[in-house]
Amino acid sequence: GLAWIDKAAQTPQATPHEGDALDFELPFHDPRTCLDAIKFVLTQIPTTPANPTFALLAAGPLEDLLITHGHELIDKIDLLARRDPAFRLLLNGAWISQAAPLVLERLAKYRNAPW
Repeated sequence: GLAWIDKAAQTPQATPHEGDALDFELPFHDPRTCLDAIKFVLTQIPTTPANPTFALLAAGPLEDLLITHGHELIDKIDLLARRDPAFRLLLNGAWISQAAPLVLERLAKYRNAPW
């Protein structure tokens, strides 16, 4: 399910316990919904690497999405990175060296502040 979206909406300051706040299957099975969910969660939580939910969002769903389906969604992701500073910051927290070369190439200009 989308438990991590619900949790972010209800308790933006909550610290996830053992990853239970994030649906780690969503990036693999429904990439478009996953991207929409990431955008939504970013509107509900403090967008700083000090926030555990923000960090988990980068290292979990976003990272998996970019590695497994980044090539399909690269235009939307590029546009988001260009327009949304919070999403751009989130991108910098994802380890995506295994993503498709096209994805790495297109996102390189936004990934200049790793955390």
